[in-house]
Amino acid sequence: MSQKKLKKLRKEKEVISGVNKVVEKVSGVREILKKNWKFLVLLCMGIIVLYLNAMWGDFVSDDYASITQNPDILSVKAAMSASFFANLYKTIIARMFGITSSIPFHIASLILYLLVCVVAFIFLSLFFDGLVTKIALVIFSFLPVHVEAVSWISGEPYLLTSLLVLTELVNLVLFLKTKKKKYLILILLFGTISFFTDRIRGFSFVLLTGLVLISFKDKLRIKIDLWKIFTLVLFAVGLLLLIGWPLIKNRVESVNSGVNMSDSIFYDPLFQYPTAIPKYLQLIIFPADLTLYHTMYIIPVWLNWLIVLTYLGAVVWFWFKNKSIFFALAFIFVATAPSMAPVKVSWLVAERYVFLGSLGAALIMAMYFEKWWQKKQILMLIGLTGLCLIYGARVIFRNIDWQTNHNLWVNTCQVSPNSHNAWNNIGDDYDKLANLENTEEGKLRQYYNSIKGFGQSYAVKPNYADAYHNQANIFYKIKRLDLARSTYETALKFNPGLFQTYITLIQIDLMEKNETELLRHLNIIQQMKPNDLQVAYISAMSYAQIGKTEEAKKIAEIMYKQF
Repeated sequence: MSQKKLKKLRKEKEVISGVNKVVEKVSGVREILKKNWKFLVLLCMGIIVLYLNAMWGDFVSDDYASITQNPDILSVKAAMSASFFANLYKTIIARMFGITSSIPFHIASLILYLLVCVVAFIFLSLFFDGLVTKIALVIFSFLPVHVEAVSWISGEPYLLTSLLVLTELVNLVLFLKTKKKKYLILILLFGTISFFTDRIRGFSFVLLTGLVLISFKDKLRIKIDLWKIFTLVLFAVGLLLLIGWPLIKNRVESVNSGVNMSDSIFYDPLFQYPTAIPKYLQLIIFPADLTLYHTMYIIPVWLNWLIVLTYLGAVVWFWFKNKSIFFALAFIFVATAPSMAPVKVSWLVAERYVFLGSLGAALIMAMYFEKWWQKKQILMLIGLTGLCLIYGARVIFRNIDWQTNHNLWVNTCQVSPNSHNAWNNIGDDYDKLANLENTEEGKLRQYYNSIKGFGQSYAVKPNYADAYHNQANIFYKIKRLDLARSTYETALKFNPGLFQTYITLIQIDLMEKNETELLRHLNIIQQMKPNDLQVAYISAMSYAQIGKTEEAKKIAEIMYKQF
């Protein structure tokens, strides 16, 4: 080969090397942010406007147990549990701003959402061109299915886990492209935080890693052995089950106990997946029936199966035809998979479960818009604007549902009228509203609404002992002791272990001077909790009130010696 040709080849190699370096540089995090900071600022401003009316929402639903009624909310030590970082996040806010106002917690959730959108943009920018990525993030940020995770304070773990998983994926891609160890260290760091935030849903990183590798092996310039990836994922699943089994076991026992007990701790997969997959797709694209409890599954079985088979067929088809579309389609349920385990550790469907997975749906829609953007730019722009206006309006109105406990449960009962939990919760809410009334007439009106709510709850689920007990409490408050007694007894028929029910029945026995029933109920609680201080005190006071002073003295002496 002549010297001229050699020089020409060297120059071509230098040019190619330079181009590669430029591409590598452009794909870096700083470069992506520097190049797109104006778009990201506008996107974040739009999101803030979109969720502005959620910032003044009250504490609702599970927020009470985890924050306002949590005696350990200010304790860092108490936060050290399986969900350490999710708990620590709330503890830090509580220590800084207190727990009298929900606004700091809402602002923190909104900040997390903004970070998720920014990191999601960076992640997609590593594989897709600017137009697709920008359209995808605009659609993603406007999706109404996100409101549950963003506007509900208790949805924060899903935001935090999604942020961590996306951050891990960004560092994974950068590590594969550059082979720099700092990215590997960051993966381990964020992976550890994710593990101690949500051991179950943080596992989606492992599944998504496999998806990224098989979808973009050419762009990442790596060789993929599918059997090795399958073995790695299988090993990771086994390791997760081994480490997380105590947590999973406790969750299974709590979810599948009492009135919720069923013959099996497993869902029927032939019912679960053909029901859940179409429902999630509908909630992402057509979010008409957003609710905390999804119990209304009205799509015919044949149509569910048609949607599932069409979806799976599309995934297989685009595996061969277009890896980018395959990635977007598969991302929806690969990211959601940890929340769709066949073990009954979670709801069949919940909007917060598909928060991260909805990024895949937004990406598919973005690809469609991008395909026709050059030829029909004005039409596509009108379509995208219209979609954002519709979704944006739905987000704002859905935020209103989360502003108060009453709004939440009214909406949930309207959308999910066959949910015994929803009716029980609205009955409890009317009970609380009665305490805010200044007149007896107002209190009675709220109490009657409460009675109706609890009645509807056990009408939906006839063996729901808690609803009977709660309704009996209202009868007791309005001094209908006859109805209170009969309703308490019905509750005990379905759940004989309701300790508090016996305590209230003992109070009714004393008020009605029914010594026979009093002694029977006292005997039951003494057997239930033989060494309990509260039981001993109630027994002593009850014996004293019916004239059995010797029995009362004996119990008092035992209390003095033991306690």
